[in-house]
Amino acid sequence: MKKLLFTIISFLILISCSETIKKETKKSTLSKEKAFVENEIIALVLMKSNGKTIEEINKFSNFYTNIVEQNELNSYGWAHYQKGENIVLIERYKDEAAHLNHINNISPGGILEKEFVQFLEHFEIVEIDVYGTVTDKHKSIINSFNFPTSYNTTLAKYSRD
Repeated sequence: MKKLLFTIISFLILISCSETIKKETKKSTLSKEKAFVENEIIALVLMKSNGKTIEEINKFSNFYTNIVEQNELNSYGWAHYQKGENIVLIERYKDEAAHLNHINNISPGGILEKEFVQFLEHFEIVEIDVYGTVTDKHKSIINSFNFPTSYNTTLAKYSRD
């Protein structure tokens, strides 16, 4: 009788623990889903050196990356890569507003206007590919810079916060 009672109690505790683990796993999964960046905008910028040495490019790329990080809290990533003779800049933004904030910052009168002039002294922009769903207004603002630009609408993705 004691063995039967012990077995039943053990079984009930096991089931109770199993249900608790399922609930915690479901709660954790929902929290992770909410951490995704749903409206992220990614700009991939293909560039060439504007007559600068690799050392000058490296030094300026680090400087510019740091200044964007300090001034644009909704930029999620900023990285320069060497691709043969070209340089690829990958910019990640929380959403369209964060990307437009960057554009405002580098525009005349913006807080990074002077640094953007230096940017253009170092790099010749070959093309810009924007990934993510953006409005026509957003496109017209980017197009006003007169860089060859393509817009690539999101089909499916995830991006962790």
